[in-house]
Amino acid sequence: MDDETKSKANGAYELMREHVDVHNAMVLITENAVAKVFRQHPWPITRENMAVFDVNLHGEVSELWEAFRDGRINARCDKAEKMEALGLPALTCAEEEIADIIIRALDTANALGVDVRRAIAVKHAYNTTRPILHGGKLA
Repeated sequence: MDDETKSKANGAYELMREHVDVHNAMVLITENAVAKVFRQHPWPITRENMAVFDVNLHGEVSELWEAFRDGRINARCDKAEKMEALGLPALTCAEEEIADIIIRALDTANALGVDVRRAIAVKHAYNTTRPILHGGKLA
């Protein structure tokens, strides 16, 4: 690999590593999941538990697709009134579902012991070196 590509990848890695603080978010998400008895901590990584993580994450992605399909993607989410009653800003369906996807992914990462900050920084750095339409993929 040439020096320019290596430099680009390392620059992207350092930038992401310095500015993305998902670790603290991940810890808070797991603490809430345990406090609300959504799951225990540590979560034994069994086939059944991994299936629960995967199905829950898939469910959130499906809810995002359903909101888009139904033309509600930028509409207020179904919890908007409750959010406002708590003094929180109301979210759109897109915002709520993207947040749910991220929350589920971070909780799964914590259960698996993934260093999310490092994984994101490395994967982003790697992606900066990939050619346009790598592999001919359109999506």
